[in-house]
Amino acid sequence: MKKVVVIHTTPVTIPLLKKLIRQEVGECEVVNLLDDSMLPEINEAGRVTEGVRYRLYSLLALAGTLKPDAVLCACSSIGGLIDDGRSLLSVPVLRIDEPMAAAAVKAGRKIGVAATLQSTIEPTCALIERKAKEAGADSMMTSAVIEGAGALLAAGDGAGYDALVSAELRTLAAKNDVVVLAQASMARAIAGMEETERKKFLTSPVSGVKALAEVLKR
Repeated sequence: MKKVVVIHTTPVTIPLLKKLIRQEVGECEVVNLLDDSMLPEINEAGRVTEGVRYRLYSLLALAGTLKPDAVLCACSSIGGLIDDGRSLLSVPVLRIDEPMAAAAVKAGRKIGVAATLQSTIEPTCALIERKAKEAGADSMMTSAVIEGAGALLAAGDGAGYDALVSAELRTLAAKNDVVVLAQASMARAIAGMEETERKKFLTSPVSGVKALAEVLKR
């Protein structure tokens, strides 16, 4: 049986990704490693701190002791650190948002990037810029931070979160060819939209897990 270690910075992504991995991979042992101190520290400092870097690399080292077939990072805010930390392990270490960024570049020239945390915008835009450069695409990006959404989710007001986020996403979609949801936890906000409307939004959980499944098959 395959084993996957998933690194989370919020408990919100744990049930979603476990379900998707089981759907895409089949029988698979999923081990979740959670450190919910990272995002608050990044947001307070306005940057990725050395403490966050140390804790993430410690989690990667811990993941290695579990002897997984692959490691998946579920957080876009620390995606840049994953790029640097891959060398710590001998197994594939994936960013959940990388397939989404590549798809965004192919989907259109005008790309909107939405997040509920300021800390997620910069690494997501940097990733899309890298993918655009690799593809030779002339992409234009517009980013937006949806203020107050995180507080609603933390307070357990899922309906309020979905309403606020979906409204802001529709505004951003009206100005762009495609809209990237920079956080895996945001995918729930488009679940109630019509299928034709959802097509304009890209989320990381499904595409990220599909990429993971392909790696495990190889």
